[in-house]
Amino acid sequence: MPTARTLATAVFVTDPKTHETLLLQGGEQVNDPAIADQITHPDAWASEPPRRSRSIKAEAP
Repeated sequence: MPTARTLATAVFVTDPKTHETLLLQGGEQVNDPAIADQITHPDAWASEPPRRSRSIKAEAP
Protein backbone atom coordinates (compact mmCIF):
# COMPACT_ATOMS: atom_id res chain seq x y z
CA MET A 1 0.00 0.00 0.00
CA PRO A 2 1.50 3.37 -0.95
CA THR A 3 2.23 5.80 1.82
CA ALA A 4 0.88 9.33 1.97
CA ARG A 5 3.19 12.14 0.91
CA THR A 6 2.92 15.78 1.95
CA LEU A 7 2.96 18.70 -0.46
CA ALA A 8 5.37 21.56 0.10
CA THR A 9 3.54 23.95 -2.22
CA ALA A 10 0.19 24.32 -3.97
CA VAL A 11 -0.32 22.32 -7.18
CA PHE A 12 -3.05 21.84 -9.75
CA VAL A 13 -3.97 18.26 -10.72
CA THR A 14 -6.82 16.57 -12.57
CA ASP A 15 -9.15 14.32 -10.60
CA PRO A 16 -8.90 10.95 -12.38
CA LYS A 17 -12.58 10.13 -11.76
CA THR A 18 -14.36 13.43 -12.45
CA HIS A 19 -11.73 15.05 -14.71
CA GLU A 20 -12.11 18.28 -12.72
CA THR A 21 -9.11 20.47 -11.99
CA LEU A 22 -8.19 20.36 -8.30
CA LEU A 23 -6.05 22.79 -6.35
CA LEU A 24 -4.13 21.03 -3.61
CA GLN A 25 -2.53 23.29 -1.01
CA GLY A 26 0.90 22.98 0.58
CA GLY A 27 0.75 20.86 3.71
CA GLU A 28 -1.95 18.56 2.30
CA GLN A 29 -1.29 14.84 2.25
CA VAL A 30 -1.76 12.96 -1.01
CA ASN A 31 -2.86 9.34 -0.61
CA ASP A 32 -4.12 8.58 -4.11
CA PRO A 33 -1.35 7.25 -6.38
CA ALA A 34 -3.23 8.43 -9.49
CA ILE A 35 -3.02 11.99 -8.19
CA ALA A 36 0.53 11.68 -6.82
CA ASP A 37 1.75 10.46 -10.24
CA GLN A 38 0.65 13.78 -11.76
CA ILE A 39 2.92 15.76 -9.42
CA THR A 40 6.27 15.33 -11.11
CA HIS A 41 8.26 18.34 -9.87
CA PRO A 42 10.38 17.19 -6.91
CA ASP A 43 10.16 20.59 -5.20
CA ALA A 44 6.38 20.22 -4.94
CA TRP A 45 6.88 17.56 -2.27
CA ALA A 46 7.89 18.26 1.32
CA SER A 47 11.16 16.63 2.25
CA GLU A 48 10.75 13.45 4.22
CA PRO A 49 12.01 13.61 7.80
CA PRO A 50 15.01 11.38 8.35
CA ARG A 51 14.15 8.01 9.79
CA ARG A 52 15.53 7.25 13.20
CA SER A 53 16.97 3.85 13.80
CA ARG A 54 15.38 1.87 16.61
CA SER A 55 18.82 0.89 17.82
CA ILE A 56 19.61 4.46 18.96
CA LYS A 57 19.68 4.60 22.73
CA ALA A 58 19.09 7.76 24.74
CA GLU A 59 22.24 9.12 26.28
CA ALA A 60 22.39 9.39 30.03
CA PRO A 61 22.55 12.98 31.33
